[in-house]
Amino acid sequence: MLEREKEYPGLVDLTLQRAAKAGNRLILVVKKRSKELILGEDALVNEMTEQFGEPLVVEGPTKLRRIIREFIHPANEVGVNSLYLPDGSKESIVKLRDEDRDRISYTTDELRLIVSAVMGESVLFEYQEEGIKTEKDDESSDEFDQRMEELSRRRY
Repeated sequence: MLEREKEYPGLVDLTLQRAAKAGNRLILVVKKRSKELILGEDALVNEMTEQFGEPLVVEGPTKLRRIIREFIHPANEVGVNSLYLPDGSKESIVKLRDEDRDRISYTTDELRLIVSAVMGESVLFEYQEEGIKTEKDDESSDEFDQRMEELSRRRY
């Protein structure tokens, strides 16, 4: 990018914080208010697309929840859990609502690749499955409810 400043004078004010390749995409993390500078240079965007793949420009600083929300918009995440692995590394698991599956334009694998590349750590995505119970669970909860009712009727 530095050698391209002469060809594209608009890049002088651009601050590139991180660049990563995820699949067939080039992810560029730029300083706030710099996204338009790079996307405004159509010839440069076309050149990057030919060389590296589709460019995704994200404005930093890179905070996990903000990055997630940017890629799953208009859906919302249910929760983000952080796991610290025995080797000292950190892994985040993002829960998404199952009914938002059609509203999110990326698959969970694409989201994993993109967000992990932006964050520099492992980020997994899972859809939450709500309301799924087996008959055995229903029976055991009924038995539990009956026992609780019996205990509440007893007086000491």
